[in-house]
Amino acid sequence: MAKLLFITQKVDKDDDVLGIYHRWIEELAKKVEVLNVICLYRGRTELPTNVRVYSLGKEEGQSKLKYILRFWKYLFQLRGEYESVFVHMNPEYVIMAGWWWRLTGKKIILWYAHYLANLKLRIAAFFANKIVTSTRLAYPLESKKLTVLQQGIDTSRFAPANIKAQITNYKFRVLFLGRIAPVKDLETLLSAVKIVRQKVPGIALTIVGEPTAGKSVEIAYYEKIKKMTQDLGLQDRVSFMGRVANNKTVAIYQDHDLFVNLTTTGSFDKSTLEAMACGVPVLVSNRAFEEYFDANLQSRLMFVEGDAEDLHRKITNFISLPEAQKQQITTKLRNIIVERHGLSGLVNRLVTQF
Repeated sequence: MAKLLFITQKVDKDDDVLGIYHRWIEELAKKVEVLNVICLYRGRTELPTNVRVYSLGKEEGQSKLKYILRFWKYLFQLRGEYESVFVHMNPEYVIMAGWWWRLTGKKIILWYAHYLANLKLRIAAFFANKIVTSTRLAYPLESKKLTVLQQGIDTSRFAPANIKAQITNYKFRVLFLGRIAPVKDLETLLSAVKIVRQKVPGIALTIVGEPTAGKSVEIAYYEKIKKMTQDLGLQDRVSFMGRVANNKTVAIYQDHDLFVNLTTTGSFDKSTLEAMACGVPVLVSNRAFEEYFDANLQSRLMFVEGDAEDLHRKITNFISLPEAQKQQITTKLRNIIVERHGLSGLVNRLVTQF
């Protein structure tokens, strides 16, 4: 494959949620002669010389009409500069241009990994030649076009620390890292920590992340979570760190004893996989992990979705494990990521789809 067009939401090395895709672009660039990237927002980039980034202008405050006009301008400008199109998580671009790509012989691959199935997705799936996703439960429709590629974690960067830093006096540090939104179910985590504290006085929780800028539902939810922390009397045990660039999260993972993810089944949060790659044990309710965890890991690391009592039992039971058993678990988790979710492996599997 000589020339590829990659369409994504944001190209910004410093972004807390989407910064990981800067690394995807770096790896894809190794497999093609020219990689053209169209994004809604462009931030700081450090990319190979064969990568060209074209922004639709969100960082300039452009209107939606300008986004569309620029999109078609770039498609016309680049019409001879790509043979295939890889659209990442934005089916609306396939809706707008899928017919044109089909008429001009461009192969369309759509990446979609979310539990929401709407009309936009159905239309985009019609135009796409192939659909790829991270895990089967992350794609909500039945389709013969679907291929599961797993995720793409840079395991050379997300790796265990040689020596764990001791930066607080707390005996056991729990971490949540991700976008702050209702789907993350932080109420259950706070309720569980409240119960665990009665048995493990040295427990502490760090919440890293913020709501999406401009999304009133998420902003209101963040305020609700901070108020709930106060109401439960956990203000001395819960720290809110705010937004942290994805490329600066490794040390945060490494400095915690347990990572908890409560996202609804159907999403496959990369933060959980990054924690596993860093040698941090994880607790999850997402059933997608049943594909990767053996029976022993499932019994120890999976809890009932929305059940604070079950989550508190899993946290307490994990704390009580001998260190040797904890180490065995973290080694297993790290190996799952290296063997099945490494970035270079994902890119190789993706390129074969074209």
